[in-house]
Amino acid sequence: CMVLELPKKPRVMPSMELPLHVALRSFGGIDIGMINPPYSLDKKDKSVVREYADVQKIRELEDKISKLTKQSKDLKKKDAVYNKSEIANIEKEITKFSKQIESMTENVKIFISHIIRNESKNNYMAFARELNAHVRTDFVIKLPSLKPGVPDCEFMDKYIENLKRDFSSVPDYFLNEGYDKAFWYLDNINQEDFERDYAGISVAKSIALSDREWDYFTLEDIVSSVHNGKSYNASDLVVSDGEEYVSYVTRTDENNGVSMYVQALDYQGLEKANAITIGDTTATIFFQEHEFITGPHIIVIRADWLNVYTANFIITILNQEKYRYPVFGRAFTKDLIKQTKVYLPIDKDGNPDYQFMEDYIKSLPFSKKI
Repeated sequence: CMVLELPKKPRVMPSMELPLHVALRSFGGIDIGMINPPYSLDKKDKSVVREYADVQKIRELEDKISKLTKQSKDLKKKDAVYNKSEIANIEKEITKFSKQIESMTENVKIFISHIIRNESKNNYMAFARELNAHVRTDFVIKLPSLKPGVPDCEFMDKYIENLKRDFSSVPDYFLNEGYDKAFWYLDNINQEDFERDYAGISVAKSIALSDREWDYFTLEDIVSSVHNGKSYNASDLVVSDGEEYVSYVTRTDENNGVSMYVQALDYQGLEKANAITIGDTTATIFFQEHEFITGPHIIVIRADWLNVYTANFIITILNQEKYRYPVFGRAFTKDLIKQTKVYLPIDKDGNPDYQFMEDYIKSLPFSKKI
């Protein structure tokens, strides 16, 4: 998949705006359920069938083809002359229904999927203006067209075909970030220069996690403190416009948990650098390498063995606990954090081997730039 930007003038052809379910009506091969699960939009609807009308139409076409195929075979077995014209008519119907189902190529599906994706991302959001309330009523997409009501599938197919790229040279760490990052890499990066300048390792030796025995530890037994940061509201803070600033850490899952950089003042709740922060209602976990203040619902963890390398090791393990704490569901509270058991490599005395954790992170790609 790829992010698409349509040409401003795809040929000299009109484009048209169509409700999504109308645009897809001609294509049996795309399932409107790919956008949202096929929940009924009618709250009073108690029926067992929970598919959108377009999906139901596909099922009906497939049933027709199956029945017509069986009917044709039965007629052929009779081998009667008067059945030939009837068989021909049946096969013509089969061809018509099959074309309705198979008319959309994989490329056309990709094209339309990204139009839907961009429209959804820009105009709809979860728990607010949700897409599933609009998808069959006023959700509109614009497509290249041959004439009003007829999308130009050939153009869409060729457009996607011309965009296909070779991903074999893209490193896994970019592919893992999704296709946006992968395409950015292909368009902007010289791999050899990038590997040399950024993806270097701090320790030039191979270290395997299996080199150590592992054991479980309760988190509060291996850290010096777990406490709530003093809560500051963003509306009470002033963004810094100079080189001196303090990080404002919130529950965001972006930018290392820092939602903005504020004026460097004498904050009562100023936290020193070298700490792990956790958003309790979102289970967002980051290491803070600079002084910071916190927004609501931020837990701060401190330990004398913490540094950027050991913190990244521990955070990776703590992130495996996130499934227990869905966003705005079950909070990852201070008490639950303290009681969390983490599985760590140990030294010969059975204690957590923090030096091994640090060396392991240093042996990974990009560790040189941490």
